[in-house]
Amino acid sequence: MAKAYTVEKFDYYTAEVERIDKRVKDYLINVGYERWSRAHSTINRTLTITSNIAESINAALKAARELPVTPSTSYLYAVLDKGKQRMVFLKDRTCSCRRFQLDELPCAHAWTVLKYKYIDHIDYYSVYYTRKYLLKTYEILIYPVPDESTWKIPVEVLDEKVLPSDMTKSIGRPRKGRCKPISERERERSISYGQ
Repeated sequence: MAKAYTVEKFDYYTAEVERIDKRVKDYLINVGYERWSRAHSTINRTLTITSNIAESINAALKAARELPVTPSTSYLYAVLDKGKQRMVFLKDRTCSCRRFQLDELPCAHAWTVLKYKYIDHIDYYSVYYTRKYLLKTYEILIYPVPDESTWKIPVEVLDEKVLPSDMTKSIGRPRKGRCKPISERERERSISYGQ
């Protein structure tokens, strides 16, 4: 839910959460969606959510290879992606998918336009993705967590009922590679060959 870029996707995941436990949805409403959700945020929350910059860039590169581009003006382009038309406005660094402006790095649609125009993509990344800013993240002192016996846990937290996970550990050797979150997975396609 937090990683959903559009309100439609956010609403879908919210309905799934509500189906499992309505109390969770009520709690999240009370907290305020704008405080933790990309879809409802008015500010960039990328650096608090994204764990690996390289994964984001590689995903954009892979998706951008085959998308058709239709120029509208010198800065506005239409990109057809899985039957949906996405509008990329290079001058404002925005895309109708909202990833370009929220992540502050080119989404697959913007990447396609930049490739189409032979424009250097480096100019369209936020300064926060530079080496200088990456090194600044390590300047802040991080204190270790104290011993559990010294924790002061509020009563309302102690009273919370935490439901166990539905997942069971699968048999066999663990998968290699990263497991994609639900927000990145494509719908599985099944093909039947005659009856």
